[in-house]
Amino acid sequence: MFVKKYYGKYKKVTPKPKIKDDKVFGTINKLLELPWMFGGTKDFLSSIKELYEKHGELTKNQIDAIKKIEEKNSEETLISYNEWVSKYDEEKREIANICAGYYKNNPPYFAHLSERILSELDFIPSEKQYRSMCENKFTKKVIEATQAEPKYSVGVIIKGRKNAPLNVRDGLFSIIRVGMKPVQSAAKGAKIYEILPLGKTQTIFCEERYLRKTRKSEA
Repeated sequence: MFVKKYYGKYKKVTPKPKIKDDKVFGTINKLLELPWMFGGTKDFLSSIKELYEKHGELTKNQIDAIKKIEEKNSEETLISYNEWVSKYDEEKREIANICAGYYKNNPPYFAHLSERILSELDFIPSEKQYRSMCENKFTKKVIEATQAEPKYSVGVIIKGRKNAPLNVRDGLFSIIRVGMKPVQSAAKGAKIYEILPLGKTQTIFCEERYLRKTRKSEA
């Protein structure tokens, strides 16, 4: 009696009907071949493909989800992408790399997209992906800082400001290189310098905003 009452609290789960549809399998393969397909959506499609290969059928909800993805990635989308590819010049590629470098150092946003841009030389993001990553208020500042003329030249002796990191604060340094590392902050003056403490052999990386010219009395 107790056993009946205990199990009576739980509703019986009716197995969802499975559907065999080879057209859906073909759709999955077509979607996986799209150049801009990656991340969570690609992982989902890959897992559904494995299920279909193993069992030869899917649930209605799974098929509906695939159809929604297909609608978002229609033939028109592919045509639009190809038009975008023809406009994707070296300037846009450079900007994409600047932004990808920024997001790689500031996760988790655009993690998959950044990884593909930085690791695959021939990869071209979709126009939507590019605009989302490269035309927001943060990356606009990063691009500006990266492309701006450096305030200080190589060989110049500079000093760390009082608000600089401890290893730079108030010290005297010689500028060795400028812009060799990607900008990691959306703050003004975020261009990165490689500097050498006077009398030392180990260089340090520091943002421009933490550096200032030396006065004659400090040189």
